Amino acid sequence: MNRFLHSIFFIAAGILLAATKSPDVFTVAAVAACALMAALSSTRYAVWSAIGGALLIGASLILQSVLSYRCLDCIKADLLILAGVIYLAVLEGGGMKKALRGMAAVAAAMLMANALLHYPVFTELLPEAAPAGKMSQFISVTYDGSGASLDTSVKPVLLFSPSCGACRSILEKLAEADPEGKGWAPVLVGGSPGEGRDLLSSNGYRGPMPRTDWDAAVPALIITREGQTRALYGQEEILKAVRGDSS
Repeated sequence: MNRFLHSIFFIAAGILLAATKSPDVFTVAAVAACALMAALSSTRYAVWSAIGGALLIGASLILQSVLSYRCLDCIKADLLILAGVIYLAVLEGGGMKKALRGMAAVAAAMLMANALLHYPVFTELLPEAAPAGKMSQFISVTYDGSGASLDTSVKPVLLFSPSCGACRSILEKLAEADPEGKGWAPVLVGGSPGEGRDLLSSNGYRGPMPRTDWDAAVPALIITREGQTRALYGQEEILKAVRGDSS
């Protein structure tokens, strides 16, 4: 039973990434790494599985920082990997025990710091939470090489990335209800413009797709009502706001 539990966290992380993210080089490499760690965790080389898991978490956080993109699906996978690392560290009884537990503590601290800096806490309970300094009624974007500014009091802006599973789900519903983008504006914040356009087109969206920088979680809806600009997270809150029946 212990051997099975060694592997299940890494297997679950790999399945999550494969199911929610586009099959780019980073996703394929991450899924392959999860499969390798799952295999190693049931052998006498399980310590290397724990080390590899901690390194994979670090690489995920560094890559998101370099790309200025916050991936909730990646963080969920990182948490599953962390659970596997902690499980292996707790069960380790050899000379690597202290080192593995210290490494697990560092990985947990990195994830916690990242969450506090870049993600709203308890998004279902506090859907309006947003990173400090990110809120503005006017969002600077680029479109076809030209700069522009979107007024979120006129039309709410949905920040999305094509590699975000939750983004795809929301885009499908919004594009089905309003394919012209008369009541909302999708803005790309991660991935290539071609990937973003393909995603929107596949869901029937026919409006423009500008691009901007956003170093926080997606999908996020930036909306200004009664002079107050907010960032909404969570599919139900976003859909309610675009429909115009949010509180």
